[in-house]
Amino acid sequence: MPTDVPAILSKSLEEKRIEVAIVCLEGSGTSVVTDPSIMKEIGPRIIGSESTEPDKQIIDIVGEDNVLDPETAKVDQIEGVCVAYDNGMHRVAVTTHSDKDAQMMRDMFGSDLCIIGILQESTDRARELMDIILVGNDLEIITDFGKEISG
Repeated sequence: MPTDVPAILSKSLEEKRIEVAIVCLEGSGTSVVTDPSIMKEIGPRIIGSESTEPDKQIIDIVGEDNVLDPETAKVDQIEGVCVAYDNGMHRVAVTTHSDKDAQMMRDMFGSDLCIIGILQESTDRARELMDIILVGNDLEIITDFGKEISG
């Protein structure tokens, strides 16, 4: 079993357990990733943050069309998930740093969405809303869906 979020997402994309990962990256903000090899390359740049500054090198790796807003590196995971579903994706994973965003995504997409929390601390609320939680180097698989994605 992979032991970190980038490895989980890369393997899940490779094995078609998910079709797309919506990740927040240092340098590109909300990014829509469907290629496991790109996920391997950018994985260390996954952040749990509200903002970042654009970095052309990272945006070029991800692909400008796969970045929510290449000019500002905007972070809006909810909008990223909406883009994925609007483009016909059904097996979607998303990283988030926010219980509030996780609640909104659960309300909008139910249990069809795999929510991965990149958090400062694990809370009971986060465990209710998220499938996988990463706090520092500690990875916690919460739900059966989280186990399926990370398996």
